[in-house]
Parts: sequence; C-alpha cells; structure tokens
Amino acid sequence: MWRFLHLTDPHLGQGSSEGGVNARLHAHMPDIMQCLRKDIRDIEPDFILATGDLASHHSRDAIFAARDLLDLLEAPYFPVGGDADFRHERSREWFVEAFSAHLPVADTVYSFTHKGLHFVVLDPWWEWEDGALCPFLEDGKETARWALPPHQLGWLEDDLNAYSHEPTVVALHYPVASLPDRLAHPERRTPGTLSNSELLLELFQEHPQVKMLLSGHSHQHYIVTHRQLTQVVTGALVEYPVEYREIQVFDDRLEVLTHGLSNETFASLSLAGGNVWPAGGEPDRSAVVYLEF
Repeated sequence: MWRFLHLTDPHLGQGSSEGGVNARLHAHMPDIMQCLRKDIRDIEPDFILATGDLASHHSRDAIFAARDLLDLLEAPYFPVGGDADFRHERSREWFVEAFSAHLPVADTVYSFTHKGLHFVVLDPWWEWEDGALCPFLEDGKETARWALPPHQLGWLEDDLNAYSHEPTVVALHYPVASLPDRLAHPERRTPGTLSNSELLLELFQEHPQVKMLLSGHSHQHYIVTHRQLTQVVTGALVEYPVEYREIQVFDDRLEVLTHGLSNETFASLSLAGGNVWPAGGEPDRSAVVYLEF
C-alpha cells in the first residue's frame, strides 16, 4: 500500500480574514502550512495533489508566494490551477514558471503514472453566457461557469486511449457532479460545476479505467458516485473544517480518509456562526473505490 494526499483551495498569501460562510484563515496560512508539514511527516505520502485556488491574488507575485508556501510542506506535489489562479491573461505563463519543478511537462494540462495508477490533470476555461470560452477572465466580465474546451477533451481522449490498461484518477478544480440534495443548506453559496460535465461523463463511460475524480472549488466536503465514477470534492484548507484527504492505494482499491490538523485551534478560529455543514455528512468523509474494470 502507498498513499497520496488531496488538498485544495488554500488561497495562499495575505488577504482578508473574513469572507465565505465561515471566517477564512488567510493570515494564518503560513502557520497552517507549518502544522500540515509536521502532520504529513507521520503519513509519509508519496505526493500531494493540490487542486486549485492555490493563490489568493491574481498576480505573478501571488502565484510565486503560493509556490513558496506549498514548498514549505517539504513533500512532492502536483499543482492544479483554479479560477483564483487563472484570471489574468498571463496567469498560466506565471503558473508554469512558478511550479516548473513540480510539473511533469511545462503545461497546466498533463498526466503521469505512479506505481501503476494513472493521473490526469485538467484545466477548464471560463464560459460566457453565449457559450464562448476564454482561458482568462476578460475585463468587465464576470461568470460562474466553466467548461472543458474541445481541444482539451480531444487531448483527454487520446490520453485515456494510450493508458487504457491503467486505473485512472482525474483531477480538476471544478466538480463534475453537483452537490447532493442531502447536503443542501440555505446559507450555502452556489459555486457552480463544470457546465459540460455530461460530455466528460460520457467520455468516462467509454473508459471504465477512470475510477475517481478529485476536485475542490465548493469549499465543502462531499462524495458522490455517478455511474462507475466516484467524485471526491474536498473542502477549502482556508475555511472550516480545515481538512484534507488521504487516499490509500491498494492493489485492488482506493480508500479515502479525511484528516484535520493536529492543531485544532485553526478549525475553531474558522468556524463562524455554528456553520459546521461544510464538513459534510458521514458518507462524505470516507469511501472505498474498487479498481477492477
């Protein structure tokens, strides 16, 4: 057995300590990363998948600052971009420059295989009301919609064909499956999901080796199974409950566990108004995914 970690939405860098349903911990993130570094020494993961909104601001300096804080973990990691990272026309250029030592290729879309398990990282674009796609947020426009561009769907299909013999985990910032009704809450914001999720799910139906999707963006834990896929959405590291996932990899299965920090003060500091629902329910905190296909 070996293991990797999934963390997301740390929004690293200085910023307001307020916002969201629960108070955010921007000013505490250096201390949180130091605590996490100590905690993961006991877990000894092979690597970390960090699925987006790594930086708290939309500048080259912010992306490099996020890189420096992630490097504090002293563990191998693979970065994934999110909407907070890719708002500027040059954001992807800065991202590749900052994280070059952690990317298998000089791109924000990539794949790799580790100990027989294949990983695919995707990079959706912004989608406007008329359906047009843009890799960055244009001046004067706002949207809460994202989609995988056609050329990337083609790349994904080629990759899955090339690695059809390997069980596969797909990572992207935006969830593919919507929040389940059992977790609906009147104070919960609607963060959005990938608008062309069905195209992606149809492609995965043709490639049963795809077993798990890892995402963030929602700032809430939830785990849902759709067809042969298990979607694991992890809450934001910068908000309550300040947790991350451990995925244990066995010959025949993946086991998902959820961990908080050894210093519980951060979770207490983040909790605002008793809003504990981002932690999800019991079904959202662990899962077993079988690799047979």
